[in-house]
Amino acid sequence: MKYLFFSIIAVALLLSPAIPAFAQTTASASLLQTLQQQLATLQAQFQALVQARAQVSATSGQVAQTVQLLRNLREGMSGDDVKALQAILAKYPDLYPEGLITGFYGKATARAVVRFQQRENLPGVGFVGPLTLARLVRELAQDPLGKEDDTDKNNGEHRPCAIVPPGHLIAPGWLRKNDGIRPIVPACQKLPEGIERQTGATMIFGVAANAITNTSAHITWKTNTRATSAVWYGTTSPVVRGSNTLKVNSSVMEKEHNLALTGLSPNTTYYYLVESTDEDGHTSVSAQYSFATFATVDTAAPIIFNLSVNGVTNTSVHVTWSTNERSTSKVWYSATNPVVVGGNATLAVSSGMLVTNHDLALTGLATGTVYYYVVESTDESGNKVVSAQSSFVTLATIDTTAPVISSIAVSGITTNTARITWNTDESANSKVWYGVNSPVSSTNSTLMANESFSVSHDLTLTGLAASTTYYYVVESSDASGNKSVSAQGSFVTSASASDTMPPVLSGVTVSAITGTSAHVLWTTDEMADSTVWYSTTAPIVVTATTSAVTSANLSITHDVTLSGLAHGTTYYYMAGSKDASGNLATSAQYSFTTLGQ
Repeated sequence: MKYLFFSIIAVALLLSPAIPAFAQTTASASLLQTLQQQLATLQAQFQALVQARAQVSATSGQVAQTVQLLRNLREGMSGDDVKALQAILAKYPDLYPEGLITGFYGKATARAVVRFQQRENLPGVGFVGPLTLARLVRELAQDPLGKEDDTDKNNGEHRPCAIVPPGHLIAPGWLRKNDGIRPIVPACQKLPEGIERQTGATMIFGVAANAITNTSAHITWKTNTRATSAVWYGTTSPVVRGSNTLKVNSSVMEKEHNLALTGLSPNTTYYYLVESTDEDGHTSVSAQYSFATFATVDTAAPIIFNLSVNGVTNTSVHVTWSTNERSTSKVWYSATNPVVVGGNATLAVSSGMLVTNHDLALTGLATGTVYYYVVESTDESGNKVVSAQSSFVTLATIDTTAPVISSIAVSGITTNTARITWNTDESANSKVWYGVNSPVSSTNSTLMANESFSVSHDLTLTGLAASTTYYYVVESSDASGNKSVSAQGSFVTSASASDTMPPVLSGVTVSAITGTSAHVLWTTDEMADSTVWYSTTAPIVVTATTSAVTSANLSITHDVTLSGLAHGTTYYYMAGSKDASGNLATSAQYSFTTLGQ
């Protein structure tokens, strides 16, 4: 644009000596007026361009950085990636009800990780290894996070923020307010690089490489408006858009984009960027990404093992098996022998999910009938395996008898784990409700469950607090839905000799202020007791004579009532919590004023 501006100026200068010679003519006057109007228009456009570039330059330093998870995480670690982990877990109140974004991997975070792993059918170990990390990265692709200066603290720290392009909604769990003031994870004030911000341009986000094989990959992303799809890619970095760079594209206007890259070389790193053009002709280009193809062609079929039937009733049964790699699930079954795979008289149930532990329910079966079946699994490369034929017999009558629970035992007690085992007289599932409150109920306890059917039950409780009494009941239901619940039991976790980390206090506040009382509330990242020191003079000096209210009950939510206060008086206070290992943490000093008479 600026080149056209200077070209018009040059034309005006060349014509200026000749203008007086024919200035009296109508044509020359019209030409001069036209040139002057064009010159004024170009000047205005040029100034707007300069201002727009200056504005982009001025704000580029405020843009939020995109959050990534790159390392394994465990209890005791800290950092921005721990904040990102806590933010991902906070999307789900049932997994991380505390919703604390502290940057410290404490016991509350470990408990939330266990619940996340159980939901994802992973071992509930409480730390983030490669398998859990992969699931968390998938969560980030679905709901990306950024990090920006924590303006509420004004101390140079960063806090996670939700990258929410226009036209999209923030995850509801992030809108919870654990301090009663701001959301757990607010929306980013500035979208990060790779999501185009210029006026009118489409927004690109959620870029990822999926279904990677030795010779192909699928590149997916989303846009806030309907737009075309293109991927530029190659084996050298940086990727340069041009005639010498490989490209696949689609002219279909859509918001969810998926393009396949084929003919790739095995065991090779590829770099790529995506491009989308909306219906108004605005083009946006993402930041550069990369992926690596697999080293060899997978020609080995999955291996099937542990094939069995569980939960047999008069009309249904569960068929379960395991495979040595992620694969689909299918059961072919019939009342005639042998089972003909794909035959017109053969029934089938299936699931396209890629898993290693398979469980399919056969329903609508005939009472007291012999059924023959085979199972089938296909891996991501299309390699298929079919098992040998097996059989089962449905029950002749309807089962209305609940399982009988026996031999309940607690073993393997440590500072933060305990193993609970029991038996049933028929195949049933396994559940343990446990917590620090008695009696145990579904509203004041945590559930650990395994829906597989067995007569021997074994569940390990993790993320427990040291030196703490836990109450529990076990529950088992058979395939007909008949349920048994045990009497309540209890155990005490071991004391921790190595725990030297004090609790982390957050959300200290006062509420329900009257003329003579007030409630002080806060949360901790691990089970701890509750103490509030208070005085009418500041600063508070904690001594044996300082007024204090203490509760020895260990909890992560704390509510201490101060009573017998004077009307219309300012009180200064600070909160403290001590964990089961005796590590004490105290808050800053705060104040409140009671109501006058």
